[in-house]
Amino acid sequence: MSIRIGDVDVATQILDNEFRIAVLERIVEKLLASVTGPITGGPISVAELSKIRSEVFEELKKKYPNSGLTYNENSK
Repeated sequence: MSIRIGDVDVATQILDNEFRIAVLERIVEKLLASVTGPITGGPISVAELSKIRSEVFEELKKKYPNSGLTYNENSK
């Protein structure tokens, strides 16, 4: 059972926030690399964003192996 504050499930919200922050970190790193490196890319494609989200989720599963996390691609 997790802690709830009002309508907020704290554990779920923390994991969701950590996921989103990690995705944003990867996007920023990729954008910076494309600006400072050779000019070959453009904006991040939908496929690249999906790959980043999957990679971040796998890292969260490793970090919290007993939390029963499942990834729903349609929720983001």
